[in-house]
Amino acid sequence: MAKTRASQTKLPEAVRERLLAVATRLFAQGGFRGTTVDEIVAAAGVNKRMVYHYFGDKERLYHAVLIEAYRGLEAVEITTLAHEADIDVLAGEIVRAYFDFLAAHPEFVRLLLWENLNDGRGLEQIGTKLSKDPMLQLLERLLRDGIAAGRIRPDMDARHLLISIIGLCLVYSSNRFTLSQALKMNLGSAKVRDQGVGHVTRLLLDGIKARD
Repeated sequence: MAKTRASQTKLPEAVRERLLAVATRLFAQGGFRGTTVDEIVAAAGVNKRMVYHYFGDKERLYHAVLIEAYRGLEAVEITTLAHEADIDVLAGEIVRAYFDFLAAHPEFVRLLLWENLNDGRGLEQIGTKLSKDPMLQLLERLLRDGIAAGRIRPDMDARHLLISIIGLCLVYSSNRFTLSQALKMNLGSAKVRDQGVGHVTRLLLDGIKARD
């Protein structure tokens, strides 16, 4: 009897997770406006009422997709931040973490692009601000310590540094196909991405370090 109840509990959760996974894929492909509930339930193989049972409506399903996607990135950031290292080592770890996450989650990249095309309305409607406080606090501490030691330029701003890190890492995924064609190099290959990690890390470190 206990085993039966456990199976019954897992089944609804499995349906919800399947809906979320399928919605993530379809919203990443077509955006919020270009995706219908009918398409989602057909691909998930569930009854349409399951969307309303678990999420309420299409908009709240989309919000759940965004929350889940950003939580995945946040988990990677927190794991990276747990490493105690100087800025030379940590810069490479941060860049590698972003490169690896973006390569492993192309749907996140597409959701991010769709959100920016739509002025970030989905994230705004969730009611919670997208926070980069943990990463900002780490960068602020590293810059502060580095400036005090005379190793980092005194005019560095952690916010602009974070924008640079994200931008330099993201472009290898967000513009992968156009740049691959224009530059005749495969930005999706492990070799090129490894080269990119090294290049971006050197650019960042050379840009923030104080000159003798």
